[in-house]
Amino acid sequence: MSEFTGFPEEGMKFLTTLGTKDKAWFDENRHVYDTQVVPQAKAFVTAMGEALHDRISPAIEAQPKTNGSIAPINNDVRFSPDASPYKDHLMFRFWEGPHKKAAPMLMVRMSPADGVGFASGMFLHDLDLWRSKIDDDKTGKAFAADLSQLVKSTKAEVVGEGLKRVPKPYAEDHPRGDLLRHKGFQVRWLEDTPKSISSVKFVDWCTNRLVKLADVHHWLVQNLT
Repeated sequence: MSEFTGFPEEGMKFLTTLGTKDKAWFDENRHVYDTQVVPQAKAFVTAMGEALHDRISPAIEAQPKTNGSIAPINNDVRFSPDASPYKDHLMFRFWEGPHKKAAPMLMVRMSPADGVGFASGMFLHDLDLWRSKIDDDKTGKAFAADLSQLVKSTKAEVVGEGLKRVPKPYAEDHPRGDLLRHKGFQVRWLEDTPKSISSVKFVDWCTNRLVKLADVHHWLVQNLT
């Protein structure tokens, strides 16, 4: 596999256009995707994996393939028939745990037009465990403090609240009631696409931002897996 040298301009233009195109257009222009997007996407995952191992955790999984760390480029239109067949961005997922779907993840969403997004989160398969850890003054306060600092420094948004009220038996005025209402968890923010996207420096740029999520990621791993 080639080393990551940046995403080429032709590949970025292809992605920007792809979100408005149909399958016939994609099939006709597939060679651009295969030569100007896929190789560098795989190389990016490999390079990011090495960086994340060094700076966050050696147990993070980075698989340079579609349905590994690279999300499929096509949209699932079974439940959204009006959606475009294809995405206009690349989504990369790096997880820590034996089962990808249940593991805490670090994510990079790369859209040449919209910017680069960063996130940490996981599906909350065991809500009782999540709530007990949030309720506990030791683990809950630490997590809330890390999250508050992250939101303050990045203007991130915290999403995943699924309940309108704090679940029983917790008090409605619980100091972390907002987190107790969650049925999923993700903290995320978006930044402008840097010029370094076309160079090897993009790996360091992304890694430096994911490192800001390290405390939240470590908490999820240590308390929920």
